[in-house]
Amino acid sequence: MSKPFSWSFSRLKNYRTCPKRHWHVDLVRDFKEEESEQLKWGNELHKAMANRIEKGKPLPTAMKRFERWPSMVTQIENVTVKVENKLAMTKDFEACGFFDNDAWFRGVIDVLALVSDRAALTIDWKTGKINPEYEQLALSAQLLFSHYPKLEYVETIYVWFGHDTETMQRFHRSEMLETWNRLWPTIKEMDDAWRTTTYPPKPSGLCKNYCPVTSCPYHGKGSH
Repeated sequence: MSKPFSWSFSRLKNYRTCPKRHWHVDLVRDFKEEESEQLKWGNELHKAMANRIEKGKPLPTAMKRFERWPSMVTQIENVTVKVENKLAMTKDFEACGFFDNDAWFRGVIDVLALVSDRAALTIDWKTGKINPEYEQLALSAQLLFSHYPKLEYVETIYVWFGHDTETMQRFHRSEMLETWNRLWPTIKEMDDAWRTTTYPPKPSGLCKNYCPVTSCPYHGKGSH
């Protein structure tokens, strides 16, 4: 590969699901993921929330029932709030531009509230089933620790639209090593795959109905 290896949380998830699918959909992009109604709804909801918080635009009628979350954010006094934050860091965990050549990890934080020099709050909007794993939130926290050297802790929230609930996790700068110890073997595997262009298929139940890579020998088949 001519470009240096880089990754994101969505690429990490897709690689775990199936390296071959990740190669075709995320990297080469010779097959495109069909935009499902759920994905379309999620994109529209993210946009509406950003406009509500940043520009004060009312939520569309179909989303009015979610008003309490943006209201909560906008009512925080004396706090800098940013939406759709595109952040990146180098492989040395140094802050860099999102499109810089040395960007190693990239992430988008839906809502960032800089409470003080020491503390920050992030919110990630979710429209699917409740799945309270905290890897994505931990990675968001790491991006903030890289970009804001004085930060000591980040309070992170998943808001689960459709379930009227949220899950929370606090991350301290001094505790991030545990997250990276868990992630590093997979990241190393992804880096090796990138350098050697080795992306084998990983057949599962998703092959039958949910994979767009028609050239794969397992496409349209059940798991074995």
